[in-house]
Amino acid sequence: MKINNKLRVELARALVVTAALLYIPSNIMPVMTMTIVGKTEPLTVLGGVYELYDSGLPLIAGVVFLASFVVPFLKIAALGWILFLHGTPRLRERRNALHHIVHKVGSWSMIDIFLLAVLAAVGQLGSLAAVTAESGAIFFCIVMISCLLAAEIYKPRLIWETTTT
Repeated sequence: MKINNKLRVELARALVVTAALLYIPSNIMPVMTMTIVGKTEPLTVLGGVYELYDSGLPLIAGVVFLASFVVPFLKIAALGWILFLHGTPRLRERRNALHHIVHKVGSWSMIDIFLLAVLAAVGQLGSLAAVTAESGAIFFCIVMISCLLAAEIYKPRLIWETTTT
């Protein structure tokens, strides 16, 4: 089925709005629950960053903060800006370059969910330790998939269109 350009733009906009709306619960709600020696603690994305930093792993905490908090926000903002300027001749080269970056980064977006799945599968050590995924992970996954699909649906050639939709 061939999708016309107007539908592509509207679908991409809807996906970016979805990602923006779900970004908030994905960061407020716990993404995992860790149980270590009987102590159970639900962790949000930022809670996990704080926990890593507090455990003496500031470099890893910084990487998780960038990959799980900053990059998704920047992807939503970048796609929103590209779509906001759709149909105008303003800053086409920059929008094209930015779309390329978002598209390239998008292939690594699901690494957080993959790592959580590995932790949940491997981190089952009976009463010593356990990791379970929580509802925030589902919202986070939807945010990432929405951004991936928006970048894929909105083709860079649409940036060069001069008609507004």
